[in-house]
Amino acid sequence: MHTVGRNALWIGVWLVALASLGCSGADVVINEIAWAGTAASPSDEWIELYNTTGAAIDLTGWILSFGETGIQLGSVEDDTLELRSTTIEAGGYFLLERTDDETVSDIVADVLYKGGLSNSGVAIELRNAAGDLVDRIDSVEEGWPAGAAGDQEPPHASMERVDPFSDAAAWASNNGQIRCGTDANGDPLNGTPGRENSARVTALAAPVVELVAPIEEATILSGIVLIEWSATDPDGPAEGLAISIELSLDGGETWVVLVENLANGGSYAWDSTLHPNADEVRIRIVAEDGDGHRGTAVSPVFTIRN
Repeated sequence: MHTVGRNALWIGVWLVALASLGCSGADVVINEIAWAGTAASPSDEWIELYNTTGAAIDLTGWILSFGETGIQLGSVEDDTLELRSTTIEAGGYFLLERTDDETVSDIVADVLYKGGLSNSGVAIELRNAAGDLVDRIDSVEEGWPAGAAGDQEPPHASMERVDPFSDAAAWASNNGQIRCGTDANGDPLNGTPGRENSARVTALAAPVVELVAPIEEATILSGIVLIEWSATDPDGPAEGLAISIELSLDGGETWVVLVENLANGGSYAWDSTLHPNADEVRIRIVAEDGDGHRGTAVSPVFTIRN
């Protein structure tokens, strides 16, 4: 069997821990964070905001804060070094670069600031002129839910919001394929400053998978078990999807491949007697399209008793 480790790199949001850390329904959201800096320098950090509305928003009086750092978005004070814009356009991006404008060397920053992000995680808050909390990310205890340091793949990947319009804030690492911007040395960034996040692009193209059976939690599996699913592709024919079925005997910590490259027929007869008895069994359906986009569905916990 082919073993899939718990830290395997997947291209897409379904393969990254998704953390509901932000506020829902915000007009302006924290959209992307390069907490690990860039290949040019780990200190070359940058943060991007996104306006989810159809109207420009004046950020005068707004503040983005983390740790001891307070970045004013409408005036040069506190940890704001230079201000190029105080307005975020409708459906637009607002780029904050640390220290100087060479952090993202080919895009003009809206704000230059001082203050560094800890690689172990911080709590970041965005407040409006009235002092109301607009968006928040708290990664102090669990660490950053996405993004990558320089010794990971892809190196110095930014942490991207999957869907700025969603009620829950889910995050994924830039995939190293959909990217823009250059660092202080003129090399490509593994991020998307000023553009739609790779996680968002990938999510919109990802297959949608639903596990049909078995779905009753605590079901005892024995003998031949019929696994059923439904999988569709938002930008292609459903019959073009390749299906893999994976099994975990430890509640989802590690996975093994039961079968791969199945036609999207909707069902598979699995012989549970080929595996030892276990109390924390999960099944995962993986659908992959021709572009490498993947979608998954994971079962509740089952029991195998043969």
